Amino acid sequence: MKNINDNLCARAAALMLALALALAALPALADCPLDLGHGTGLVVFSEHFIIAVRPDPAVIEVGEPIDLILNVCTKGGDAAELLAIDARLNDQHVVGRAPTIGVGDDGRYRAEGLTFDAPGLWEVGFSVRQGGWSERLSHELVVKK
Repeated sequence: MKNINDNLCARAAALMLALALALAALPALADCPLDLGHGTGLVVFSEHFIIAVRPDPAVIEVGEPIDLILNVCTKGGDAAELLAIDARLNDQHVVGRAPTIGVGDDGRYRAEGLTFDAPGLWEVGFSVRQGGWSERLSHELVVKK
């Protein structure tokens, strides 16, 4: 029983650390809003970049294309460029067609046509750059039947 409690405590501590790091980054984001509307979405961040992402539609269905609405910024609040989005279920199973990426009048990116063709734990990758920095950020996403 002690082993289970130790594991739960370690997970809780890791979650609190991740939350504290995310909150520490927020003051630098005054010019790069994280709110993409509709009260849904997620934030992916690294040492240099932060990306706010909202799927459209909000519910991801296996085999159905979705669009992603994104704000891509540096941690200093400057706009950054979204170069590509990819997704993989595992090393052998990769999304066959990359989504089409466009920029709206509001400066937000819209990636159209991303399709998860199987249920499972997908890694979604975002290639970004600004100035001399370029990076690939990723986030794990569970897609259910």
